[in-house]
Amino acid sequence: MSEFVEVKAPKPRDLVVGVVKRVERYGAYLDLIEYPGWEGFVHISEISLKWIRNIRDYLRENQREVFRVLRLDERARQADVSLRRVSQKERERKMLEWKRKQRLMRILSVLAERTGRSEEELRKLIVRPAMKRGLSLYDVFLDALDEGRLPAWMKLDKRLAEQLLELIRQEIRLKRAVVKGTIVMTVPRGDGVEIIRKAVEKGLKQAGKGEEVMITSIGPPRYLIRVEAEDQEKGRELIEKVAEACLSVVRDAGGRGELQLK
Repeated sequence: MSEFVEVKAPKPRDLVVGVVKRVERYGAYLDLIEYPGWEGFVHISEISLKWIRNIRDYLRENQREVFRVLRLDERARQADVSLRRVSQKERERKMLEWKRKQRLMRILSVLAERTGRSEEELRKLIVRPAMKRGLSLYDVFLDALDEGRLPAWMKLDKRLAEQLLELIRQEIRLKRAVVKGTIVMTVPRGDGVEIIRKAVEKGLKQAGKGEEVMITSIGPPRYLIRVEAEDQEKGRELIEKVAEACLSVVRDAGGRGELQLK
């Protein structure tokens, strides 16, 4: 889904990004930066499951954090939110989404400055075509990085396309996380080597967009799996997915194995 779908107000249970603007003895007040004009409040009881001596040990002015919406007062444009009800995994994913959108908005802003075109015109040319197709603009830009060109449906004149590609290269620098592990695979039958080869082939196919997988022999029955992904969480998920793909082939052939993460 496009990052630019406009939502005027949060909903209960939504994850939101808030910036702390004031800390009181009983809680903290926030700006919900994805929803201009909306204020959030997190009560001290919703900050942590632990006993809190000083709220500032958890939240300080200008700190940016992810919260879960509990209740809304739409007339006052205020939301009661929780910090303790957000898991680390949810926090990482929400912050990743938010940072991606900030990069996209910066690309449009700088492109407008460099070309003298309005951001509204650029949204019509770049954002809306992606939205009509139900595409993530960030993923569209990742594909453009891989292929060295913009998609055919993004009908831009040559100069504008070149400037946009240059900005994409500058602003979307993927800080790739590397995760390694050792997979042990044994198949006690005559065609065991062929089974292992098929298992490795299946594992290599698990890489998604912007990801890489390498499987090399350390010395049978041990094989090194090395994956590259956008962050550590995605890297760990990918290596487990690769290992499971390999082991499913091995088990079906009557063999056994395990993944040993480093």
